[in-house]
Amino acid sequence: MPSIPIEQAIYGNPEGGGFRFLAKSPGFLDEWLPLAEKLCTGFGERPAGVACPGCVFAQPFGPRHVAVVQVADLGHDDANRPGALGFRLLILPRQAYCWLSGDPFLVADRLPPPWQERGQLQTLTWPEEPLPSRTVVQVQQALQKGDSSTLLGGAQALIDAGRLVFERPEPAPDLLRRIWLLLPTSSRCDLWPASFAFGNALKFDVLVVPRADPEKYADYVREEQAGDYPEGRYELSLQIAAEAGDQQEVDALFARRSSSQTFRLGLIVLAVTAFVAVVMNYMTKSPPPTPSKQAATGPKPAPATVARSDEVTPQLAEQYPPWNADMRQRLTEALRGLADKAGLGPLPQMASVEELLNQVQARLAIADQTPLATRFRLAHIRRFEQPEQKLRGLLWAYEIKEYNDPKLNRVELVERLQKKLVAENARPG
Repeated sequence: MPSIPIEQAIYGNPEGGGFRFLAKSPGFLDEWLPLAEKLCTGFGERPAGVACPGCVFAQPFGPRHVAVVQVADLGHDDANRPGALGFRLLILPRQAYCWLSGDPFLVADRLPPPWQERGQLQTLTWPEEPLPSRTVVQVQQALQKGDSSTLLGGAQALIDAGRLVFERPEPAPDLLRRIWLLLPTSSRCDLWPASFAFGNALKFDVLVVPRADPEKYADYVREEQAGDYPEGRYELSLQIAAEAGDQQEVDALFARRSSSQTFRLGLIVLAVTAFVAVVMNYMTKSPPPTPSKQAATGPKPAPATVARSDEVTPQLAEQYPPWNADMRQRLTEALRGLADKAGLGPLPQMASVEELLNQVQARLAIADQTPLATRFRLAHIRRFEQPEQKLRGLLWAYEIKEYNDPKLNRVELVERLQKKLVAENARPG
């Protein structure tokens, strides 16, 4: 790939008077400024007594770019309190970011922030040179620090479309770098990390925060849960390859397709197959029968009415009654029973109902027996935040007609879904 242009800007409040852009390169477009400011303010309000000596996060920047953002306290005041935060934004094409293996830490290490610069910055370039490959020795070293189960479980959770949160009083760049080291390249290009943040307005996929409020992070896998995360094929394969020192297998695992890539490939194959079927049907279509034949055979029957399964998303209510403690307990038991009978594996212990629903959805989306059309629908219900919307969306994804029936309570909805999953698993082939 030719050398990559990287535009940059610095945003901060070093002398007081409000945050503002202090410097930017010529190619950092004025139309980018509102989005860039939104990323910086999305870092969150500083909690009392929390410092940020330096961290990195990455976010999509419009439809065709990625922002790698370096954040740090710019000095201290007379009482040794952290000064105002500074943000250095590096903007590069999304295609180039993927060519760089979706590694924001690599980009940040290569391009240290010029905090003292003001006015005009130069447009940076990433040279045309081979990227350093990840080695089995690096994987072995990452797993030798006493938290290998957390790292491997966390990596598997991210691959399963989950999200991770860690609590630390300060940035944890080593922790995030080691998790990032273990992920396939394709997954890294679709996930957005933060080695530290004061809040989660930007909806990171994996982040470190001073305090993870249980309600705000209800659908995140926490550190203690990551260590007990159900062992998946990728996690197990990577661990075996690392213990065997098998560089070839490690390379193959890092080069595997992500679930979203596999899904897109399946859609392309499905579309091509449908197109070929239409063309073949048109070419082999027999001539219309004569009037006498039509009279002899009688009128054609009316086409059967079928349920709509091609809607982009189900039509669900925006609000549902809250779940009390008794309902949550019953739902927890029902979801664990569903996972067991549907062959999805044991669900994490001490997980909330919201987390269990996310686990069920993620595991169904990657299960070998899940049809392609169902995977497509499962992908479209990820946007639902409310647990009852998510639960009814799961029924919709499996074309269960009662998905929007208000007479069914939540446990009955789980029972309908379980019945459908068990029946589909029992089908030959």
